[in-house]
Amino acid sequence: MGAGSVDARVPRIGVSWVRADEAATDLLVLAVKAAGGELVPLLAEVPSWTLEIKTLSGLVLNGGNAVDPRRYGQVNEGLCRTVIPHRDELEFEALEYCRQRGLPVLGVCRGMQFLNVSHGGTMLQDLTITTVEHEAKGEVSCFHPIEVFPGTKLAAIAGDHKSFRVNSRHHQGLKEEHLAPGLRMSAIAPDGVVEGLEGTREPFLIGIQFHPERPGEVPEMVRIFDALVACAAGGHR
Repeated sequence: MGAGSVDARVPRIGVSWVRADEAATDLLVLAVKAAGGELVPLLAEVPSWTLEIKTLSGLVLNGGNAVDPRRYGQVNEGLCRTVIPHRDELEFEALEYCRQRGLPVLGVCRGMQFLNVSHGGTMLQDLTITTVEHEAKGEVSCFHPIEVFPGTKLAAIAGDHKSFRVNSRHHQGLKEEHLAPGLRMSAIAPDGVVEGLEGTREPFLIGIQFHPERPGEVPEMVRIFDALVACAAGGHR
């Protein structure tokens, strides 16, 4: 290739709600790049991603603020600390574009919750009543074990182990009874909080509640980004 040319074989991976001043340091952005994907930043607080999503080979739904409870038929009980309805609208558009075309989608933390809500599932607005600590203390993650279910896509990616110790940085979540139709659990915490879910019909639609993009905290799960990019490369535009 000549100087300045673009390798069309490199899959273009959108990462949602990336702030322009953090695009070079966002951990999910760095994880996608490390796995060999070409970043398409879906920037925060812009009117539309319509042009960007038409170039995607895959999508990562980022973490961050709470999903608007109105999307799952609830009122904000004061536990959804920051709600940005415009973000929900943009991510829904990007998700639907990828789903309709069979492009791979990975949701991390809030991203997993958004996958569930977008498919018709519901949420627990707060997890303080559970027996496992899930919420980080500032920048310090907490940790707990999870069980990964055999026969799931997550198990195939993570390897032969059934149990893992993962990091945790959330105060909202869901249990099995909150799962949307067309989704199944792939991992669970000891208190019944869903730690992984996946589509039963899509080739690669995976949500995880933990954070493999944080270097050194869950090294066994970093390969999920390799799997995403490899799947995107198989159907690159």
